[in-house]
Amino acid sequence: MKKLFVLFGLLMLILNIFALTIVDDAGRLVTINKVPQRVVSAAPNATKFLISLGVENTIVGVTDWDSFESEKIGNLVPLNIEKILSLNPDLVITFGGFQLPEVEKLEKFGLKVLVLNPLTLNDIAKDISLLGAIFDKMPEAKELSKKIQEKIVEFGVKSSKIPLEDRPTVFFTITTPNDEAKELWTAGTGSYINELITIAGGVNITAPYTGNNGWLPINWEFLIFNDPDVIIIATYGDPEQTLKIIKSSKIFGTLKAVKNGKILIVDGNEISQISPDIIKYLEIFYDFFYGGN
Repeated sequence: MKKLFVLFGLLMLILNIFALTIVDDAGRLVTINKVPQRVVSAAPNATKFLISLGVENTIVGVTDWDSFESEKIGNLVPLNIEKILSLNPDLVITFGGFQLPEVEKLEKFGLKVLVLNPLTLNDIAKDISLLGAIFDKMPEAKELSKKIQEKIVEFGVKSSKIPLEDRPTVFFTITTPNDEAKELWTAGTGSYINELITIAGGVNITAPYTGNNGWLPINWEFLIFNDPDVIIIATYGDPEQTLKIIKSSKIFGTLKAVKNGKILIVDGNEISQISPDIIKYLEIFYDFFYGGN
């Protein structure tokens, strides 16, 4: 009988050896009892985090908005609970505040849910570490987090050596500019875009302002008045076509950034999804601002 108790105790120890409780980005306590083997990624950002950590083989479902090859579960919101249940996941990863209402729905069906909602560049490193603990990939997570922090420091140091008066003023927008647009969506304080611009040595003209997660609309008058040295446009279409629209614009054509050819077109799908991938934009922005010097 004593041997049975010992064996039972050892079995329980083995079953619980991995169990850990973490606090996710929504401030929720989440207990993970085993390393996830079947994961539904409910947002493209979450998928990128998993890929960066090398655990994409655990993904069994992604949304229709995701380029990753896996079973499609439908839209970002509302989530198709029935489809998700059919995939028998041991973890569902949601992303951002906009998916928070979906969490309770998922949990009602007994699904384990993790909420990621990084808002800053440092949050990216933090969430990598969080996933590293969950997927038992701490060495890989530490290495990736270290690389991210090193890039931030590298360009922060470079930029700190440039006098403020020598730094270019910058305007970033996710709105394809045309003369009919009544407002242009941009990124101010509290956004990771503002961080990228600042650390790369630029002066974001909308830094004094903020909005939901740092995003806000501005009007043409504001842009014309500030007349930035550099314009960065995140496009979801053909970059060449976007450039043609800008150059033919009666309003944009008056700006010195357009006259001087200081327009940077970036992939909207990539830069609008905060993930480890966006760290590369520190170098892209810096090189564009300062000609690779």
